[in-house]
Amino acid sequence: MICSYCGTEGLEDICPFCGADLNIKRPKLKEFVVLEDVEKPFNELSCFHTYDLLVLLRLVRKERTKAYDLMLRLKKDDKSPQIIQITRNYLKDLYEPYTKRMKLIWLY
Repeated sequence: MICSYCGTEGLEDICPFCGADLNIKRPKLKEFVVLEDVEKPFNELSCFHTYDLLVLLRLVRKERTKAYDLMLRLKKDDKSPQIIQITRNYLKDLYEPYTKRMKLIWLY
């Protein structure tokens, strides 16, 4: 058996070089990931390849930044307070889940 992490050959269960368990299947790269993948539960995200998780993290951060920037713009604009407050609440409802999903991906 060959270690899929470091390439050491002639192994049985555990790689003597890196200590990887060779009975556990290593996650494969997906053809593509989309922002909706971030909604998957933790046990499904744990099966994602590290690179795919980094791409998801980038997508979540981008959406979170958009929501934050819009909240800042609305703070400066006071033309119609009721509409602005409704929009600000909507953006806050977007920003907080993106922050939580970002932390979930980052901590994995």
